[in-house]
Amino acid sequence: MTSPQSLSATIKLESIVITPQLQQRSSRQIDLQKENAAFRELADHLTSEPDEFLQMLVEQTMKLCDADTVGISVEEVNDKGDKIFRWVAMAGELKHLIGGTTPRDFSPCGVCVDQNQPLLMDRLDRFFPYFKDAPLPFVEALLIPWGVSEGPVGTLWIVAHSDTRKFDREDVRLMGCLTAFAAGAIRLKQTLLETERAIAAAQVVAAMAHHINNPLQGAMLALFCAKSKSDLSPDVRELILIADAELQRVAGLSAELLRKTTPARSMSSDL
Repeated sequence: MTSPQSLSATIKLESIVITPQLQQRSSRQIDLQKENAAFRELADHLTSEPDEFLQMLVEQTMKLCDADTVGISVEEVNDKGDKIFRWVAMAGELKHLIGGTTPRDFSPCGVCVDQNQPLLMDRLDRFFPYFKDAPLPFVEALLIPWGVSEGPVGTLWIVAHSDTRKFDREDVRLMGCLTAFAAGAIRLKQTLLETERAIAAAQVVAAMAHHINNPLQGAMLALFCAKSKSDLSPDVRELILIADAELQRVAGLSAELLRKTTPARSMSSDL
């Protein structure tokens, strides 16, 4: 079977990477009013609808950078165990391709993440043949890497489908700010999921502790009554004392479980 890499053997990756051109191009004027409005809207969306934040981010990126298509790619492993990049949010002319994937080790996103720097690429299908099947040509693409500590990595990317739009250093600056928002949103989502899992685990432990504690109290009361009888033989009394000591130990463990789950349960009520 022919590998994707062998299909592009006639052209080198360096020939489609044109990042140095960003220094040669004139940058457009900064529009602080438009930029501030976009970031205010993103901040509001992050608190009100966090699950839709990434979609809002690509839509705002498209407006700020005047791109034809914008996407966020996240590195993951598919059902076959292969590493891929998945387009988890998209806006613009090819937004219907959301959910599409590219190979981790043979894709613009992979190159961008590995080099950990902004990359400007020209006519992607010359090196990555599978882009020939795209509904529109990827004439120029600007990619910015992002990552979350101990979490997923990916890219924010913008595409021009014609020669009429050339990206510049202002696009790089804006996308750098926007990737910080993307990483922060994913980090927040991870934190919320971890908190929810911790609360669920604490609730299970608390329920177990209560299930243990209720019959335990009954057993301890029965032993107390038995211990109070005056006609017990020394051997029976000794066995009762041993059982009582063990039940006291279990009661202490149960109380400790309940004590440790109290903050989590309070957190649950706060949320």
